[in-house]
Amino acid sequence: LKRWAKNKDGLTEAGVILLLACFCCFFFWRIITPNLADRGSFPKGDFADQFYAFGVYEAQRLFNGQLPLWNPYTFSGHPFLADVQSAIFYPLSLITLLFSRPWGFSLFALELEAIFHFFLASLFTYLLARRLLRDRRAAFISALVFTFGGYLTSYPSQQLAILETDVWLPLVLLFLDTGLERLKDRPSDRSPLLPITLAGLAFGLALLAGHPQSAMYVFYLSALYFAFRAFTDRVRWPSAVMAFGLFALLGFGLAAAQLLPSLEYMRLSARAQASYNEMSGGFPRQDPIQLLLPGSVSVMSPLYVGIFPLFLAILAPLLRRNREVIFWTCTALGALLLSFGSHTFVYNVFYIFVPGFALFRSQERAAFIFSFSLALLAGYGVRWLTQAMPKPVKARFYGFCRFTSYLAWGALGLVFLTFYGFMDTGQVAGSVFSSALERSILLWILLTLSLSLLYLRLRRIVRERLLIGLSIALIVFDLFTVNWNNNFQKVRPEEQSGPTLLTQILQGDREIFRVYNEWRLPGNYGCVYKLEDIWGASPLYLRRYEELVYRLPIERVWQLLNVKYVITWRKALVPETEVLYEEPRELDTTYVHRLDEYWPRAYVVHQVEVIEKDEKVLERLREPEFDPRRVAILPHQPDLTLPSQVEGESSVIILERQPERILLEVDMAADGLLVLSEVYYPGWRAYADGEEVPIYRADHVLRAVPLKAGHHRVEMVFDPLWPKVGLGVSGVTLLLAMVLIGRFTIKGPGAQ
Repeated sequence: LKRWAKNKDGLTEAGVILLLACFCCFFFWRIITPNLADRGSFPKGDFADQFYAFGVYEAQRLFNGQLPLWNPYTFSGHPFLADVQSAIFYPLSLITLLFSRPWGFSLFALELEAIFHFFLASLFTYLLARRLLRDRRAAFISALVFTFGGYLTSYPSQQLAILETDVWLPLVLLFLDTGLERLKDRPSDRSPLLPITLAGLAFGLALLAGHPQSAMYVFYLSALYFAFRAFTDRVRWPSAVMAFGLFALLGFGLAAAQLLPSLEYMRLSARAQASYNEMSGGFPRQDPIQLLLPGSVSVMSPLYVGIFPLFLAILAPLLRRNREVIFWTCTALGALLLSFGSHTFVYNVFYIFVPGFALFRSQERAAFIFSFSLALLAGYGVRWLTQAMPKPVKARFYGFCRFTSYLAWGALGLVFLTFYGFMDTGQVAGSVFSSALERSILLWILLTLSLSLLYLRLRRIVRERLLIGLSIALIVFDLFTVNWNNNFQKVRPEEQSGPTLLTQILQGDREIFRVYNEWRLPGNYGCVYKLEDIWGASPLYLRRYEELVYRLPIERVWQLLNVKYVITWRKALVPETEVLYEEPRELDTTYVHRLDEYWPRAYVVHQVEVIEKDEKVLERLREPEFDPRRVAILPHQPDLTLPSQVEGESSVIILERQPERILLEVDMAADGLLVLSEVYYPGWRAYADGEEVPIYRADHVLRAVPLKAGHHRVEMVFDPLWPKVGLGVSGVTLLLAMVLIGRFTIKGPGAQ
């Protein structure tokens, strides 16, 4: 900042950063406009259903001074902090909550957070490209291509954790590159520790953002680039290994508060036993068509980087093949092949040999690396275009221009073919030929404009500054035209999240119950309206819970999970119900059923069946004559002598319920088990009359507490170990990072 204030170059850099911010605001102008008549919002989907709902619950708990360890509103209760996409410790999300507190956390506040991350993506990419390319204009183009290209503006915007993880990659690479340069120039000095420390902290933020698959890409690309630079710069390998070890230690250590609970949850989740078939999905082989014809295969086009940027990226290795260009070209091609998943054999190699790739599905997300690599290559292409070309280079450039002219003529032919098909089918709007005609016309226009810019460079008709300005204008026109509506709908944010008559009916019931929502409401609606549902919207949920819900008759599931209301498209259900509300929709009707008979949240049993194998447990629970209200199924014999006969009745009263604490008053007619329709998970502890008692896993996934005959006051609290350990590790890591930063910023890089 001091350098910017003292010289012209700094002011120019500040102007570039301001221009990037303006472009972000311009791209999302219909989200942030103060004119309510023009304002829209991010479309319905994961952005609102999952991330906004999680944000509402997190804000509510944090504003009350509580750490949200457990969420009772989804999946019949699940470990909220351990769900990595809750991203409780991500600093930028906490800042959003802090600034929105006076008005209450809203969907609009989350949209502003997402838009700010687009600005960060452009800023960090610009800073990295500025360092690598040594050319401000080329770096600016790289920032535009990555930020507004098809990848970041497609599903990462909806799945906010992906966006907020991806944006840290260029900053990590920037600090690693700086550290390696210092390590090469001053191998005996400690000055490289400062940028390496900052790189580790940036990677820690990427981990805390909540998408481990994207963070894995960040880590592996960082390691690959670090190894490439260390090898090409001839850095001593012991120094390089120690520097990268410090980077990884700080990154994983900073994120330990999130990672350690999440690893425990992942181990118990349905993902832990996923197969190759579940994980190997990727782009279909025809998807590269969208490099030229966006929207031709799917609604969004993650591989699309723009026509002129694509040409620039191809020109980079064509005109000059230095080591950096070869590295990013190989990285782009490798990521593209990986993004096809099982449609090529490349993913099989990663699945077998590279740790982490067997844990995550949707391999098309490798398009993140492809898009980023092409953005940097486009910057290199611009840089080569603005430099003098020797005759061999100029000959290759001329050949590429001629090839581009053939593409333009081919696109014009495609326009005539699709126009003929459009006329022949009766000019039906929205038909296959109608959409193909629109795309082919746009392709022809962009190819023609791109060819014109290449011709201007070839003939030296305009000055270099004007050529760069025209290139930026074309790129903005291209990417904004294709992508600006990818994450927009003409509905204001408050219209998505406001209360409805349906939810108000359920909120009026003060009893303890759960709801079965047959996808009539958003997946995590319970977090917003404080209604407990047996399902939710999150990629992680317990394996045994999934087995219970999917492999038992749904009526048995309703019994075990204390379901009182069913929201469905079905007018009649098998159990006796009363229809309280019906809401006509375009294709069907939504009905709210209240079950005439529903099971309580807590009850007492005095008989036990011991069945060790999960499959046998599910078989027993499926039997219509089996009554879980009388008999509990345990995996082992309880430390309790159960009576053969019981005189009198036992009773349970729930005195207090909080997310991490349940207080009950129990009268036991004889020795038995207190069974709670609450999900069994490590970290829950039970106390009977102040003495700790064990918690058994009953009926495959519920909790049970053994109690002697008599009156008891039972308290159940969620007090897991791993969040405490993780917070301790993160605190120590942060303290270490602050010591390193303070030492080399206060005492100077040469301090010993």
